[in-house]
Amino acid sequence: MEDQVLSQTDLVPPEQAGELPGHAVTPPKGRGDALGFARLLQQLRSERGWSKAVLATRAGLDPSSITRFEQGSRAPERETVLQLADGMALPKRDRDSLLAAAGFRSELWDDPLLIELSQVLAEDSLPAAVRSEVQSVIRMAIAYCRLQRLDHP
Repeated sequence: MEDQVLSQTDLVPPEQAGELPGHAVTPPKGRGDALGFARLLQQLRSERGWSKAVLATRAGLDPSSITRFEQGSRAPERETVLQLADGMALPKRDRDSLLAAAGFRSELWDDPLLIELSQVLAEDSLPAAVRSEVQSVIRMAIAYCRLQRLDHP
């Protein structure tokens, strides 16, 4: 699946994020804009007790870029968001939050299995009963995973 990357100055308004291929369909509330990304980036950096220079070094970026991102005066490219996430060694949930805040889709949608599943379920020729059965199996798998997470925190 191709991923569309925004230029450094382009932003995707949250209400339009689902219209572009490769972008979050429903960005988290208050995200998907430069200020939402700026606040989240600053929060994640502050939680680690890092200066902008430390984050820039760890992410392989110029410190002035971190300043512009945190001021909301510059929108990052998807690859830059991933560099920031790698530099902070963010867990998957925080990586996805940072991507969504910048207007990009989750990395989870890069999984070939999820891509295939969404394509199969979108087929008009798929009988409604089969679609319903598949959705039931998915719901059971989700419930199972949640139970396992509770049993093994």
